[in-house]
Amino acid sequence: MPFNPDIVVTESDSSQVLLIVEAKATSSPAQSESQLKRYMWEMSCPVGLLASPRIIYLYRNRFTGYSDDSIQKLGEFPSPGGWSVFEKGKSGGQFEARVQSWLEKLGRNGKDPETPSETEEALSEYVLPSLLNGRIHAAGPRLSA
Repeated sequence: MPFNPDIVVTESDSSQVLLIVEAKATSSPAQSESQLKRYMWEMSCPVGLLASPRIIYLYRNRFTGYSDDSIQKLGEFPSPGGWSVFEKGKSGGQFEARVQSWLEKLGRNGKDPETPSETEEALSEYVLPSLLNGRIHAAGPRLSA
């Protein structure tokens, strides 16, 4: 089955992809990492996020090769405190909507009180520029389960 990210940030005046976000409330992030990296490489996307209720994984495309080997994992950072409720069986669609809402808030304010400072610091360098200069939107329909 082809991979489709959950959230995409594109340039305001074009379809150039600036950020790809995969929001996974239940499945193992390791399962999605290779798909996210491959999609980032195929779309020439500079930054990717894999968001889970506990951890946010940050990736950067170094554009140094002709495969997804050029995608570097920059680190793992704590998720915002309120996301832990999604570990208890809430729907994936609800989690995706929450992640998108969080990104929109960061794009407006540059900060979020629930986001740990170490996470904000990492996002300020790699993610925030995309949010400030782009349009945030769901990449497809959201399922309720």
